Amino acid sequence: MPPLFFPSSMALAMAIMPAVLAAQSMAGESLTERNKAVVRAYLHEIVRHGNVAALERYFAPTVRFNGVPDLASQIARSAEIRRAFPDLEMTIDQQIAEGPWVATRVTFRGTHAGEFAGVPATSRRVEYAGTAMDRLEDGKVVEMWHAVNMHLLMRQISGQGSTPRKNAR
Repeated sequence: MPPLFFPSSMALAMAIMPAVLAAQSMAGESLTERNKAVVRAYLHEIVRHGNVAALERYFAPTVRFNGVPDLASQIARSAEIRRAFPDLEMTIDQQIAEGPWVATRVTFRGTHAGEFAGVPATSRRVEYAGTAMDRLEDGKVVEMWHAVNMHLLMRQISGQGSTPRKNAR
């Protein structure tokens, strides 16, 4: 005769397993949601508003940007873009997270009001897209892979690219 504890242990395991799996799923989801929130916050505060004083809040001291441990040159590039496009707006179009990684697709819109990449101000409106892949550990970005459509941006400020539609999204 089989031991009596086996059927009751099996029943107990079958009863609690959905709860255990749901708790694990929620814990993973909350981590990805927290990571997405950190990326949205740094994009808003640093990229959109240029507040470089917030770097330590969002980035680990050893953060790597596009494979290089040189966040300072990226911040300098962002400041150059902000000077050339002082009304630059950034919209987060989509964000997906899995594990420690957060992928974010953004659209930038602004007016070319200052010299950029050797091109004097043209007062042209521009719209271009970018993507960011950020890896987080303990709530801070440790690795960033960002790309923007610089070709389209340069075509627009030189008058060779399509002009964005008004109120385009």
